[in-house]
Amino acid sequence: MKHIQICILLFSGFLFTNISVANDQLRQTIENWSSGYPAVALNEAILNKDIINNFYINRQFEFAWFTANTLSAQGRVLISSIAGIGSEGLLPLDYHSAKIQTLLNTDLPTQDVAAFDILLSDAFLSLASHLQAGKVDPLALSTEWEANRRHSNLSALLQRVTDSGDVARVLDSLRPKQSRYYRLKIALTKVSALSNLAWQHPLAETPLLKLSTSDNRIPVITQRLKVWGDLHSGHVLESDGPADDEFPLMYTPALAEAVKMFQRRHGLEADGIIGRETIKAINISPEERAKQIIVNMERWRWLAADLGDKHLLVNIAAFELKIIDNNETVFVKPVVVGRNYRKTPVFSNKIRYLVLNPTWTVPYKLAVQDKLADIQKDPGYLNRLGIRVFRGDSAVAIDPYTIHWDEITTRNFPFRLVQGPGPQNALGQVKFMFPNPHDVYLHDTPSRELFKKAERAFSSGCIRVSDPLELAEFLLRDQGWDKERIAASIAKGVTETVSLKTSLPIHIEYWTAWVDRQGVLNFRNDIYERDQPLWQALNKPLIRIEH
Repeated sequence: MKHIQICILLFSGFLFTNISVANDQLRQTIENWSSGYPAVALNEAILNKDIINNFYINRQFEFAWFTANTLSAQGRVLISSIAGIGSEGLLPLDYHSAKIQTLLNTDLPTQDVAAFDILLSDAFLSLASHLQAGKVDPLALSTEWEANRRHSNLSALLQRVTDSGDVARVLDSLRPKQSRYYRLKIALTKVSALSNLAWQHPLAETPLLKLSTSDNRIPVITQRLKVWGDLHSGHVLESDGPADDEFPLMYTPALAEAVKMFQRRHGLEADGIIGRETIKAINISPEERAKQIIVNMERWRWLAADLGDKHLLVNIAAFELKIIDNNETVFVKPVVVGRNYRKTPVFSNKIRYLVLNPTWTVPYKLAVQDKLADIQKDPGYLNRLGIRVFRGDSAVAIDPYTIHWDEITTRNFPFRLVQGPGPQNALGQVKFMFPNPHDVYLHDTPSRELFKKAERAFSSGCIRVSDPLELAEFLLRDQGWDKERIAASIAKGVTETVSLKTSLPIHIEYWTAWVDRQGVLNFRNDIYERDQPLWQALNKPLIRIEH
């Protein structure tokens, strides 16, 4: 018995010595950083030096992820979470994954345990930050993107996870809670499983294909629609005529129905005609679509945790407006958004009031870049469109024929152009206001023919709404305004402002991929060419190896 006690005491002394050495190494590393030496651990750059410094000092250099030089259970959970973070569209390499795997397969010297512990703390901090607020700062890519990124006290979060030991729950709590994010995550897993399928050479975009025509592209189109699930194997109706294996080059009714489904999922006119735009979409491989899903998952991480139980959502890339009430879509309308060179910005705000029979003050940039040339060609242009001219902030209108327009340039344009209410007014009969520095709002338009087009990027940045009076009625119905009252007010031809008793959150977003409530995966063209820069930023490793 006495012999056993001596062995235990000797073994305890051995452990204590090793732990002391490791803890001392941890203290020395922190002090080296404070002395101006590079923040590195085992040749890996540490990205969260200041938080880590304070964290270990406050815990008196006690390890966070090791117990008696042995990796703890929560350390193993963290490493497992890092290994699987690709399912969130993030890079394991950003969280020291390569070095961690090397260390796991190595007989670790005692002095390296401290560095390993630091690496895991740094990995957790970066991972927590990225899950919660995204890896990429949207403003670094575009000044037209105003994000509402979620943030928390990372120091407190690190302390919380090491105290509670529930790494998985803490990390899960940081992910976006919206079901639309989780549906994208599921879609990423499915599409990534298809990424090894060779898409071979792109199909020729011409000539277009109509029902019952024959073309050597049909077998490839058929196979790709089967891969995407738009065409199920054996999906041939009796009325289709001969089966595909007898006439493999024939464009059959069954294939046409699958093409229509594919077109709907991609925001194309669902006419079953395989034209240039449909072929372009068919040519995009699962590997490229997986990238598209990943960049849209990152965009969800830029959003606030709470969009509002009831809110209005505009998806710029889908040319669509929705009102969501308690997770149910209760209102949907097509919209027209800004051209590529006058992009509609991404931001959130609240609709506070409507204006019936609005006037339109032509934005200064639009006045000097677009309107000035039209006026110089024909000063009568202003009178025909009911546009009055004011100098500066004067309330007195100027006769446009008294102005020497040929002497006015984009650098000396002292005028303000205001279009009165009426059938030619660019804002139509109503505008929906959520005051913002972008001077963007929702409004009616006299150019209704544009809503018939599949892609509708035609405005100067504001958002034109199809059936705007229906939207007005929807927003005002709890305030005693019905269709008849709105029509009567408009008929007077007098500008009237109607404030909402309860302002409505509005989120103007840019999603080129999403999964709807029916589980259908949708894609849209990247009209503002924002996906590729974001993909490149997401795939730029954060970790720098110091030599």
